[in-house]
Amino acid sequence: MTEEERSSRRYSEKEVGLILRRATEFQRSEPSAADPTGLTLAELQEVASEVGIDPAYLRRAAAELEVGAASGPWEQLLGAPIAFVLERTIPGELPESSFEELVPLMQAATVGQGNASAVGKTLTWSSRSDTNTSSQQVLVTCRDGETLIRVEERLAGFAGGLFGGLMGGGGVGVGIGVGGALGTALGSVAFMIAFPVAIIGASYGAARGFFAAHVRKRRARMQVLLDQLAERVERDVAERTLSPSPPSSP
Repeated sequence: MTEEERSSRRYSEKEVGLILRRATEFQRSEPSAADPTGLTLAELQEVASEVGIDPAYLRRAAAELEVGAASGPWEQLLGAPIAFVLERTIPGELPESSFEELVPLMQAATVGQGNASAVGKTLTWSSRSDTNTSSQQVLVTCRDGETLIRVEERLAGFAGGLFGGLMGGGGVGVGIGVGGALGTALGSVAFMIAFPVAIIGASYGAARGFFAAHVRKRRARMQVLLDQLAERVERDVAERTLSPSPPSSP
């Protein structure tokens, strides 16, 4: 196969994976080569854009991966973090006159009642669910020629209600009540112990799986909000940069 034919050939998904893996092995074999063991999200987005993958989908996939890779003791126990933060920095400062345009996006993406406040070059949106199980805060701060967007959500109340309800009411209550009654009827102490343990374990597994799915859903929604805010900020900053400056008065 000539070089020209090789350049125009389309590779399948499996072949792309094999080529990238082999290229990494070649690079690692070079003593002076940089360590290719990992890529930053920005580098992944650059690669994705070159192969026609929308960077927004890549960021969403990375967010789901972070939720699945729970590392702390509470995250390991619950299956997902009880709070997460997403950030994006946009070159250029968003004019304060554009703050009002961002509020409807924040309001649509968060839950419960919320309120917005602007102090100086910072816009803050705070909201809380009606049942007080989750809270969100969105910050848009302009400083040093940049605009920082920060989205945070806390789900401790939701986790407490979910695990307490399923394990406390359903698991412990049903397990001990039914297990004790059946164990007594069967004359089996082992059953009286094993049945509640099994029910509590099943309740915990169900709560853990449901909580992880809920966190992934909320994080994906907040990622969409971050993308929408970033797109609006980038557009407004670009329009402000391209618009001619008003003539100076004599």
